Amino acid sequence: MKKVLIGILSILLIACIGLDGYLIYTHLEKEEKTVVKEKKEKKEETAKAEQDRIESFNFMGVGDNLLHDVIFAYDEDGNYDDIYDPIKEYTEKSDLNYINYETICAGQELEYSGYPVFNGPVEFNDSITHAGFNWLSLCSNHTFDRGVQGVLANLNYIKEHDPQLTVTGSYTSKEESEIPTVVEINGIRVGLASYTYGLNGFELPEGYEWLINLIDEDKIRSDMEKLKEVSDIQIVSMHWGVEYETVPDEQQQYYAKLLNELGVEVIIGGHPHVVQPVEIIHGQNQDTLCYYSIGNFLSSQDHNENMVGGMPSFRLSYNFRTKETSFSDVKFTPTITWYDANYQNYKVYTIEQWTDDLAASHYCTVMAGEDMTKQWIADYFTSIVGNPEGVEIITE
Repeated sequence: MKKVLIGILSILLIACIGLDGYLIYTHLEKEEKTVVKEKKEKKEETAKAEQDRIESFNFMGVGDNLLHDVIFAYDEDGNYDDIYDPIKEYTEKSDLNYINYETICAGQELEYSGYPVFNGPVEFNDSITHAGFNWLSLCSNHTFDRGVQGVLANLNYIKEHDPQLTVTGSYTSKEESEIPTVVEINGIRVGLASYTYGLNGFELPEGYEWLINLIDEDKIRSDMEKLKEVSDIQIVSMHWGVEYETVPDEQQQYYAKLLNELGVEVIIGGHPHVVQPVEIIHGQNQDTLCYYSIGNFLSSQDHNENMVGGMPSFRLSYNFRTKETSFSDVKFTPTITWYDANYQNYKVYTIEQWTDDLAASHYCTVMAGEDMTKQWIADYFTSIVGNPEGVEIITE
């Protein structure tokens, strides 16, 4: 009887151990399945979030930084920050801030000069950086005014003193010229490029064909193909058109259409020294926002029409799944160069900051009797750009 009891207890003990083991196993298996399920759900959520991920950035830009020698002839301390101070309130609210270097700033060693062969102080490079600009196009008909040495001096100064400036259109070496320019903003890879129609009769010397980007269809096609491989969107600066003409010419229209076909999202134009219209070019693959000319930003040209430039601004969004872009808050705002009757003091403003008191003291008003009132600026600007679809024209 005792042996039977021990046998029964042994069987019960084994059964209990087996049951515990089974319960533990099933619990662990359930937990494992739960963990696997949670990981799968999390992975799916992450993948969906990545698919639906949309990021954006803000852009603003200004036109020609055209440094006639009188702008710096009376300077004593080599600091030009105050000229650009009024524009800071715009650069501070934007991520990508463009300025067109119509003329080089290679320094005194290559001799200062104004029209028709320009060269300004290197300290202007510092001042535009202090003003918040971070994309500089060094690619105009005046970029070669001091030859190879001038271009290299300007670029090397920026690399040493203002490395936060991204420069397009000119290079310090052939190797550098073959590397696409891309900046990352909020995770979006933004490809940048610049081209000019020519160099005022100068020709790039043999062995330096890479120094400055000239407008050439084959080159642009090749460059855009390489740029699209390493960037999500592309913005191109084009130095084109006819001086003082407020209507785009055939070359501008041809290359604007070409760039749209090549997938470029934004075109920023310059060279005419006056503003030209802005439009959204509708293409089969995507739309292109094209500002044909944004005119002068800073100069001492002496007619009211040349005092008025334009500031393009917009918010660009990119969908990482569809690879599509969209624009919002697209604007075109007049800018004004102010300088006094003695050619000694200069500042740049937008129409939102402009007053009739500033107009009354402007050189063009005092010495030439030309209208610089806020109303005239608004009327002149809108007479050229009109009321384009999808773009807000700021007039007050």
